[in-house]
Amino acid sequence: MTSAAPGRSSRLVALGVTGGWAFAAGTLLSALRRHNPGLDADILVFHDEALLEGLGARCEPFAVTCDGLRPEAARRFSPLCLAKFACFRLLADYESVLWLDSDLLIQDSLEDIWRCGPLALAVEDPEFAGEGHTSPARVNWHGDVPGLDGDAPNLNSGVIVWRRDLRDPEALERRCLDFLREHGPRLRYPDQAALNALAQWMRVERPGELAELPLRFNCHPRNPAAVYAPVVHAFGAYKLWNDGLTAACFPEWQRDYARWLRRGGSPYAGPVENAAYGENGAFYLLRGFFDTISRSERALNALQERLAAESAMREKLEALLKRVRSSA
Repeated sequence: MTSAAPGRSSRLVALGVTGGWAFAAGTLLSALRRHNPGLDADILVFHDEALLEGLGARCEPFAVTCDGLRPEAARRFSPLCLAKFACFRLLADYESVLWLDSDLLIQDSLEDIWRCGPLALAVEDPEFAGEGHTSPARVNWHGDVPGLDGDAPNLNSGVIVWRRDLRDPEALERRCLDFLREHGPRLRYPDQAALNALAQWMRVERPGELAELPLRFNCHPRNPAAVYAPVVHAFGAYKLWNDGLTAACFPEWQRDYARWLRRGGSPYAGPVENAAYGENGAFYLLRGFFDTISRSERALNALQERLAAESAMREKLEALLKRVRSSA
């Protein structure tokens, strides 16, 4: 597995994307930079897309296999879902490490997130399931896994914080990888399953080292609070790029995606559901907004022209009236 060389900063932001998702990482980094102009952190992307380096990232390839994963999981998840486990060892080079999944929207400063830890994950947003409660941890595996509480609230692995005061982080990494090797055939969501298992163990064996990341740093688009959340995480099937309704609700992501394309970045090439919410789906809300502005501007211009014509006519009438009065 890859290990990063010491960086210029004491902090690291890490992402991992497959070849087809470079657009997601590029869009995310654009927002990260804009909302955190004073960001004092190195950025590491496990990917080989050179264009991402123009956004201040260091790109490195990442390849790891984990034998025994369920075929369903092997098809759905790239080995890059395991790259987040490398962050345990990156604490040897950094005081703090922040992992961000690439299906995120950054809407505000992340300065407060660095205080979380020593290891911090958010409980799954209860609005995701639409039933007002968080899914149980058993959603991550098929059947029962010995020693785990399947009814415990599910922890989402999309945003994770590590701090150097986490004891023996490489041993925790090995524990996660050993869990994957032992229970691979049972797992539906491999990385999240391993981290939920680790969290349950840490609550007993490492009290005080596991913290709950505030939900505002991992807020699902279905949550009304997502409008104001610093981090919106579109986990699940509907992403910010493949669903016209989700795209329409978060036009800022669409703006950054357009900037990525203008830089020459690769586009999203898959299908778009609910595209009827706008022409081409993604720019529905922005296009409607600008169309409204254009119509308003045309109406104002027409009104100004009419007023100008009426003013000219009034001046002519007043001049004629003045001549009539003076000759009378």
